[in-house]
Amino acid sequence: MTTSSVAQHFVGVQGGLVMSLIAFSIVFIVIMGLMFIMMGMKHVCNVIDGVKTKAPLGAPAAPAAPTAKTSAAVAVAEDDGVLLAVISAAIASMCGSAAKVVSFAPVKAPAKSSWRFLGKIQNAEGFQD
Repeated sequence: MTTSSVAQHFVGVQGGLVMSLIAFSIVFIVIMGLMFIMMGMKHVCNVIDGVKTKAPLGAPAAPAAPTAKTSAAVAVAEDDGVLLAVISAAIASMCGSAAKVVSFAPVKAPAKSSWRFLGKIQNAEGFQD
């Protein structure tokens, strides 16, 4: 039987090398295709975002940029007022109208925490050797 078939090309060490070359080529071609699709989607998204951000012709112009210290202080005060209102509303919805927020301030995490230290010790277990 001297029939020539495709399977005879993939016999032995040379056949294994040819098969692995084909398989790796297919994998890398697919990866490159996915990379090009992602790059294309980035450009498509930039174009879509650019279209959305353009203002219509009849739209009013954006307000002028705030000046030095006075406007920055006003913006911070307005943000604090909004934040205080949101926090007060959340507390009132959870605790009822009897609760009252008097003041608030951000809490800074300590630089060194025993919980953080314990986590580092537990994650490093077995690496001492």
